[in-house]
Amino acid sequence: MAEIAASVLDADFSKWKQWLPELEKAGIKRIQWDVMDNRFVPNKGIDKKFFAELRPRTKAFFESHLMVLEPEKYIREFAELGSQMLIFHVEATEKPLKIIEMVEEHGMKVGIAINNETGAEKIFPYLDKVDLALVMGVQAGFGGQKFNPKALEKISALRKKIDSEELSCEIEVDGGINAQTAKKAVEAGVDVLVAGTGIFKHPKGIAEAVKELMSG
Repeated sequence: MAEIAASVLDADFSKWKQWLPELEKAGIKRIQWDVMDNRFVPNKGIDKKFFAELRPRTKAFFESHLMVLEPEKYIREFAELGSQMLIFHVEATEKPLKIIEMVEEHGMKVGIAINNETGAEKIFPYLDKVDLALVMGVQAGFGGQKFNPKALEKISALRKKIDSEELSCEIEVDGGINAQTAKKAVEAGVDVLVAGTGIFKHPKGIAEAVKELMSG
């Protein structure tokens, strides 16, 4: 069974005292924070003040998904905020090895991500150096989009590569995840499912949303 990470991009932070306990009760132990700069993607992500506010109030694993140019400029800040993993996009830097080294030096796990238009082979050289490979299921930058089935091919390719070399790197898929797409992603070999809209905007609420994702 894949682990579920809740993306809080679409969450209503004025109601976090309501939804944070609901996430925990539903079995969510991982929260993803989308960080955007309005340059790498045409949008702005979470307000860091909410990250700082929620960090001491939950034992959930916090991963920060950097959809930014110059990711090296964000590493120290998010380490100090209490992020336990930093995920950067291979398309956002010409020095991925340097970014990986810097993240590890700041005591965090490290993930590497690919956009819709990027093939899985682009990150093959780094799979033995990172803790996680993230495949975007939608165009990076916005929630609520439909899942791109090409992501399944990338997940399968990564799964084959990781297993053949006996690596410990997890595979995560982010975007367009619901009960139906979650099942396909798990069959393709994913380890972690990131869901935002599928959790926070489910008509039957958070508990039912998580239940459906887990049973998918």
